[in-house]
Amino acid sequence: MPFMDLIKKAIFEEEPQAGQPPAKPAPSRAAPRPLDPAPAYVQAGTRDNQFYMRLAKQTELSAVPELAKIEAFAAPLAPVITDKALRYKAALATAQSQGGLTKEAILKGFDALLSVLNSSASTFNKQTDDVSRTEVDAKIAKIGDLNEAIQQKQKEITDLQQQVKSVQSQTEASRAKLQEAKSSFAAALERRRAEIQQQRKEFETILG
Repeated sequence: MPFMDLIKKAIFEEEPQAGQPPAKPAPSRAAPRPLDPAPAYVQAGTRDNQFYMRLAKQTELSAVPELAKIEAFAAPLAPVITDKALRYKAALATAQSQGGLTKEAILKGFDALLSVLNSSASTFNKQTDDVSRTEVDAKIAKIGDLNEAIQQKQKEITDLQQQVKSVQSQTEASRAKLQEAKSSFAAALERRRAEIQQQRKEFETILG
């Protein structure tokens, strides 16, 4: 799986459930004994293993002719010479006499693998930068837009609250004026009623 797919998978996929047994590797043909066993690192998570598998595939020893050649000479000696150092010294001596292989060529082969590894690191860093621009930076910008929208909404809410207070004040003023009008009307009504009643009495007296 390319690094870009692994990077996106690392971002978008959920972590595997705890206790989930690791997937069993598919059966493969018997491969020659490796030139040098990998160091006993602490077991990493599934995602780290995916990156490691990608790097290991890109830097297989068989990809370098000199390393593949020394391994081809050393593999048949494994049942006979169990000591690793002696076995590969014997393999080198045979490879030198039969194929012209040298110690310098073997070491340059490892240097070539390190160059491939460094190139993979550069590719990975570039791709993570690309993903950062498209995924991380874009989300940061979206967060900024959302915060700005929140501030705008808060300003609108503040304005609406001020409008509510203003309308409440106007309502109280209108209610007070209306109550004053009712009181004035009631007083005027009673005054006029008393006047009419008084005039009625006067006319009743005048008219006998």
